[in-house]
Amino acid sequence: MILVATLLGVSPQDSPLTRTVAEAEAPKVEIPWPMQMGIRSMQVRMRLPVVDQVVLVPDAATYLDEISRWSLRARWPVLIEDDFLAPMFIRAFAPARVVRRDAASALPADPEARRAALRRAVARAWTVPGSEVQPETPAQAFAAVKFEPTGLVLTSVDDPSWTAGVALAAGHGQALLWLDGDYGNQDATLSLEQMTALSNAVEDAAKVTTLPYSSLGDAIDAVTIARTVAVKAVVTNSTKWSPPRGAPVKSGEPVAVTDALCRNDDGLRWAIAGWIFGSEARGAFVAMSSLFLSPKSIWEIDTYPATGDWTKYAFTEATPMLAQAGFAVEPFTQMQATSVAWGNMLMGGFPSDVLLMNTKGNMDFFEMFPSGLCYPEDVAIPNRPMALHLIHSWSLTSPGARSTVGGRWLEHGAYAYAGSVFEPFLLAFVPPVIMSQRLANYVPFLVAARWGEGPNDATWRVTTLGDPLMVTIPPAQPLPQRAAAPPLDAARHERDVKALAREALVAAKSSGAPVDFARALGDLVVSGDDALAVQVWTLASQKGPAHASACARAALGALFRARRAEDFVAAYRALDTPTPIEQDQLWQLWTPLFGGCKDAALLSWFAEQARAERPAVDLGRLAPEMARVSGADAARAAVAPWINRTPDGPLRTKVREVYGAIR
Repeated sequence: MILVATLLGVSPQDSPLTRTVAEAEAPKVEIPWPMQMGIRSMQVRMRLPVVDQVVLVPDAATYLDEISRWSLRARWPVLIEDDFLAPMFIRAFAPARVVRRDAASALPADPEARRAALRRAVARAWTVPGSEVQPETPAQAFAAVKFEPTGLVLTSVDDPSWTAGVALAAGHGQALLWLDGDYGNQDATLSLEQMTALSNAVEDAAKVTTLPYSSLGDAIDAVTIARTVAVKAVVTNSTKWSPPRGAPVKSGEPVAVTDALCRNDDGLRWAIAGWIFGSEARGAFVAMSSLFLSPKSIWEIDTYPATGDWTKYAFTEATPMLAQAGFAVEPFTQMQATSVAWGNMLMGGFPSDVLLMNTKGNMDFFEMFPSGLCYPEDVAIPNRPMALHLIHSWSLTSPGARSTVGGRWLEHGAYAYAGSVFEPFLLAFVPPVIMSQRLANYVPFLVAARWGEGPNDATWRVTTLGDPLMVTIPPAQPLPQRAAAPPLDAARHERDVKALAREALVAAKSSGAPVDFARALGDLVVSGDDALAVQVWTLASQKGPAHASACARAALGALFRARRAEDFVAAYRALDTPTPIEQDQLWQLWTPLFGGCKDAALLSWFAEQARAERPAVDLGRLAPEMARVSGADAARAAVAPWINRTPDGPLRTKVREVYGAIR
């Protein structure tokens, strides 16, 4: 393994406050282009001080205002506050302080004025505070510090994912340009003509930078598409997008758009593309997770048989490589990776930062060893933002649909994800041993998931979602210490969320009012203090239904992660309308417990809570336990109403099968 400190030409003890990025030495060793990408990304991260705080903002305008405060002297994570993604990031980042600030002025209505505001934010991030010259564009700022951009970000101010684009351009030091127009929704399929137009637009943007881009190993090897585009394209009979030799392609079958982008006319790549879509809050979450988190744990789930070509995708040789790099590696193989074992892993949330997993299946199911079926309902809910390499057919064919495996992973908090949009066959995927070797040697996560060169790197069906410059920095590589947070800025109405939680607790003790308990609970959860949040829920719920109703939503996540199953049900019952993620938490926490449950009323209540998208999944697991406790007639009576509730077709047929199997 090559030591990154040597390649970076930097000692971890060097103070980044006394040296600018322009002074960083170039790598002194001739190294492959994928490692060069990771090392350049690492150079920036090692040099730019990170303040030990997270700032929560109420909207996109305030988000941009806060990003505009970044500089070469300090930067920090900024999130648009919500109940799920923001607390997930904060639990992983574990800042000394969480700050909440009031709304800033609205974004300009004029699109060009909004573009100028985004450009200024990136420029400020690459400026020393107090400089006589305040550049207005990223190009001016980079030139002033003699810094060559590490990649290209393309976004649109008319798309909510610009929040990811501006942060990744500012965080890594990338050119920021615009990709406007209609390229389909995230689940669509582009025609050859549409794909050609998109490809040309991306390459035209690379030309605008005037930087070398046409081959791997030059200035621009990473392109981030931070806006909605179609996930698939049909490019049959195109010389530029020829499939791998021997691939069984039928007319009309698609390839991955991210795999077709950034290719020369001869089909060779000139860059690796990553793609981010979704809400403003999700865009911020993806960018902050990519820029500021340092994954420490990797779980490996191997469901393949130890025979034939399947063995090439085993983790046997991968595990020691990752362990040597300092990762806490947990391998689960065959009998440790059954559907029952997987269900037990889901209870209370998934604990790993990175998941490398292989399964058989389709867009709406995956097989655990040896043939146990799981469904999108069984996709893990990570406790921390997750990077995912999933060797599995079809998972990302409709990434915007939670009824698919890939859509559920994205909804649950995967911020980097390599997976397939169609039937790709095994050879499309980089085997775990190669993936792990690359990760241990600082190759960016999504780059490691691409073949990158050679016959297997022709245009095909693996797509890459997230930041292509995100490096899962091996824990053996020390990072600079975070800088102390400055005093709160009264002019921006900044407040310490942990202090707000303490104030609310004092108020709750004095007033006993439900609103004070709810305020304390919410602030405790968002600041990462699950243990105290569970205690507050216990006190509040004992005070009666009004307190339980006021506190339920804020408490659910902490109760789920603490595996407080009975308390979770009590809080869940106090909700007016649970969210889809809260429904997933309910079933993932309780399904492994049904076998030991003797409470007939509780099991009957669960039958009413079946997830309506695919009720047969939940009912099929619940009905045998209802029959055990209350008899077959009671189980049939609980399942029967779902036959008419479920739309006619395959889903209703599945419910009928559950009903017919009750004994």
